[in-house]
Amino acid sequence: MSQTQRYDSSELKLIEEFKYDKLPTSKKRIRLLQLKSGTTHGPDIFCELIEADYDNDFHIPTRVTELTGEDVGGEGQETPPKRETGKDQKSQRKAIQYEALSWCWGTDAPEYALLITYKGTTYKKRVRKELGLALKYLRLPNKIRTLWIDAICINQDDHNERNHQVQMMSRIYTRASEVCVWLGEDSDESKTAIDFIHKEIMVLDNFDTLCTDKKYTEKWRALMMLMQREWFSRRWVVQEIALASKAKIYCGPDSIWWNEFAVAVELFVEVETATHRLSEIMQKDEKFRHVPGWFEHVSELGASLLVQATGKVFRAQRTPLGERNKGAEPELTHDDTLKQTTIDPLDRRSLLSLEYLVSTLFIFKATEPRDAVYALLAIARDASPFAKSDSSYNYGDQSLLILSVMSYFLEEKPFVVDYSRPYSDVCRDFVEFTILRKNKWDPVQALDILCRPWALDPPQGKSIHLPPAEAKPGAEREKTERPARQWKKREYKVVPGRLPKTKAGANKGKPIQQSREQQRRLTIASARRPMTEKPNGQDPGPSREPAQNSHHTSTDTKKQKQMKGKDIQEGSSMALKKVTLPSWVARASLAPFSLYPHPGMHIHKTGRSNADPLVGQPQDGHRNYSAAQTNPVDLKALKFRKREKCGHYSLYVRGFILDTVETVLDASQGGNIPKSWLDLGGWFNYQDDPPDHFWRTLVADRGRENRNPPYYYTTACKESILKGGILSGRVNTADLINNERNSIVAEFCRRVQAVIWSRRLFKTKNHGVLGLASEVQRGDQIAIIYGCTVPVILRRRKKVESSEEKSVESILKKEAFDDSVEALKTCLQRLERCRERKKRYEVKKKEFEKEGKDYVKEIREAKKRAEKKLEELAKTDGKTPSRYLEVLKSDQAAKEVYYEFNGEAYVHGMMDGEALRMKFYNEISDSLFELR
Repeated sequence: MSQTQRYDSSELKLIEEFKYDKLPTSKKRIRLLQLKSGTTHGPDIFCELIEADYDNDFHIPTRVTELTGEDVGGEGQETPPKRETGKDQKSQRKAIQYEALSWCWGTDAPEYALLITYKGTTYKKRVRKELGLALKYLRLPNKIRTLWIDAICINQDDHNERNHQVQMMSRIYTRASEVCVWLGEDSDESKTAIDFIHKEIMVLDNFDTLCTDKKYTEKWRALMMLMQREWFSRRWVVQEIALASKAKIYCGPDSIWWNEFAVAVELFVEVETATHRLSEIMQKDEKFRHVPGWFEHVSELGASLLVQATGKVFRAQRTPLGERNKGAEPELTHDDTLKQTTIDPLDRRSLLSLEYLVSTLFIFKATEPRDAVYALLAIARDASPFAKSDSSYNYGDQSLLILSVMSYFLEEKPFVVDYSRPYSDVCRDFVEFTILRKNKWDPVQALDILCRPWALDPPQGKSIHLPPAEAKPGAEREKTERPARQWKKREYKVVPGRLPKTKAGANKGKPIQQSREQQRRLTIASARRPMTEKPNGQDPGPSREPAQNSHHTSTDTKKQKQMKGKDIQEGSSMALKKVTLPSWVARASLAPFSLYPHPGMHIHKTGRSNADPLVGQPQDGHRNYSAAQTNPVDLKALKFRKREKCGHYSLYVRGFILDTVETVLDASQGGNIPKSWLDLGGWFNYQDDPPDHFWRTLVADRGRENRNPPYYYTTACKESILKGGILSGRVNTADLINNERNSIVAEFCRRVQAVIWSRRLFKTKNHGVLGLASEVQRGDQIAIIYGCTVPVILRRRKKVESSEEKSVESILKKEAFDDSVEALKTCLQRLERCRERKKRYEVKKKEFEKEGKDYVKEIREAKKRAEKKLEELAKTDGKTPSRYLEVLKSDQAAKEVYYEFNGEAYVHGMMDGEALRMKFYNEISDSLFELR
């Protein structure tokens, strides 16, 4: 095993820790790591960090030769870059060819050291062990290797930089000459698998022998072990491989091209899924005979899904990059760039929607839960990552202007990337984005995203907010002198409370000389009312003590002493509760497959953990069911409401109550059919054919690939009950699949497992029909929601019982206050966008005046119309709470209750529009549901 230098080594005590300089947000700038030559035996890793710009003409990175004041990001606002003549500008640049590293971060602490030379000085930086090993194996023995590595080339403590770098991820991996996939150190099994692919699988003449001869069992097992490396479970790898012009897998000193590995995986999955021959030859070997179904569900492995997904992400005619100079960096001229052929993102078309990518790639995990969405934006057909500038306007970046102004005409809508946003906000953004985009294509299934598991659970014991860099746990805040900041107009933040009173004119005429940390503390303190103040005769409860500040008046100092050692009460009207994930955000933990240990195996294997979603995968022009027929989502009723004061997110949808759950039985364990289910279904004599409604419920009235069930399912169901051990209290479907040796029964049992796994059988109260659902109990209501293709389970809750308030009126007032705050924030965001456009207009106007030109009058008139429209929208949004209260008053159910969303349900005889006919004949009225 190769050794790596530890960060706390005594040899590195005199070397300072590396600190990042801020990258300018006005340019497409990245950092690149130049890895010095060496061997795997030396423990020290030497490298140099350089900066490069992506030029809009060349579409390849060019090295930054010298940094001017305008290129270095500072605390103040950046000045617009000076324009140079095209010829001089191009002649000064040098093209850089680099490779991008794709690796799995892991969970171990960064205890190893990387020695970085930056601007002539050597520093040390903490890295994880896996990254240190990757650099040691990837470095060349006689020359420098240039790499882009996310953990080093991005300042992970600066969320603004992370936002902008994620926006450029597509360009970074597309322009890389090669993507280096690091799987970890080698082992006997990894070497066996790579040799097996090289020497035998790729020789298709003998492939049938490989699938039938038991002497190859060890090699097939080694290939599955390689496919289960941790890298294949990482969510970012999907876009990293999909965007690569070419990729190579490295496992210690062994390597294999990605295309060869993908061919081997496709053949492996195709043979096992179609014939199960590979699992059968494993049972012929004495060492593996005790474990049936060795390769069962191999198609759901991360490696299998990755090969499948990346193969259909884009439709493009890729042209390789031109011949590269393997020596020094070449001088790049304008004529040379015209001769080069590159992979232009405009030459390829994304085929998959963001909803499809996020909801089908659930097996891929991420340490940061927001990456469940962010990691797939660059390869979606209907979304594009968009990072907002934190402190400056992007004068030279026309793409931001196009995304912000012309997004209505573009297929790829901007999706804001912001790691400082609460996770619940990111989930809400994705759900809203999916609903609105799906409404354009097929409004009948726009709300199916509520039934598809996708959201990663936040890490236990950690905040769902990204902490600022200066507040990292265990790290001391740096005390550095900064130049005086040029203050802009004072900006106010909306806080739900009154500001503390201060002496009039106390600070009049005095300059503000407060640090950023002091300003942050004062902002927090101003949102918390002192204990002595009691507006409207109510005691808000004690408050926490703000940080001591020498600029406070004497009155503030007294109030601080009064507040010392006090905490905000949880039920206080001033306390902002943490907004947790609402029930209408489907968790990825409910996904049908996951990795977990299996009996008789010392490795984690893919296995079923839940039933397949009834709504199926999002496919254009196809849906499994039509419970609401052609009734689309009601966009007038659809509303998202964030109530920070109340501590919840609400989603308003329209539909109607179909029935109520009367009887609920135990859930199916491991896909088995409990005997009590047969009794509830009215099947007592097993020699007779099963009741039609019962066996159709077991398979959700669908067959293979969600087509109509075949006629032989009746016979297969009867045969399964007779031979599945019903006398033991349940039908063991797994034994029928592995031991019965009957393909008809096995196919039926696989379909049953896909439908009933971890679901409960229930019977309705009014119509007495059978149904299946995961989270259901007696008294739950079955509803049809317009825009959703299947029935859903709603659990009715009274607002008064679940709140600290004692009256509905007080709850509505609190909700109205939260809604008014959100409406005001929306107005401020629109105003900010208007200011950005105005600033760009002024800059462009000055440029035209220097050239002797001027903007036409129509542009000025359009600006006036936009400002007038903005004012009208601001006035309209200001009345949103009052209009919202009127809606609640007109709907008695929405006024007094809300509903927990407990997922989808199969209700026999109500899946293809029958519920709408029943609604008509029984005169059932529509309702507005508030989901939390």
